[in-house]
Amino acid sequence: MYVHFDGYPDSKLPLLLAAYQHRFAGDVEAMARHLIDEVHHGWEELGTDLLDGFPAALRRSVTGGQEYPSRQLTNVYSTDRTPAERELITQDGTDDLDWAYVLHPRGCLRTTAVSHKGYGLVLEHACGVW
Repeated sequence: MYVHFDGYPDSKLPLLLAAYQHRFAGDVEAMARHLIDEVHHGWEELGTDLLDGFPAALRRSVTGGQEYPSRQLTNVYSTDRTPAERELITQDGTDDLDWAYVLHPRGCLRTTAVSHKGYGLVLEHACGVW
């Protein structure tokens, strides 16, 4: 799912890992429903509301004390001015991406750097452990 203001992996990976552990209590299906299935077009931004229920001191360590809400993209239209269709990001549609976060059913969140070297797609990853 597209996230417009996605920040950098060094800030979003801890946010997503903490959300998995606390808000979604390790339920990868619930997290996928919230972040992907229940979203109309994509996210403007993933916010600190993903940490609802997270202990205050740890929340501050993840967010640096900043608080901001998650916001979905709204009023999305195609170039012909018709309402846009929902579009999921797949490995075939990564031309404009610098990285992607991949949620795995086994409890692994992978940050994938996407680079195009003229000979195909190169994926580099680091797995966050929860």
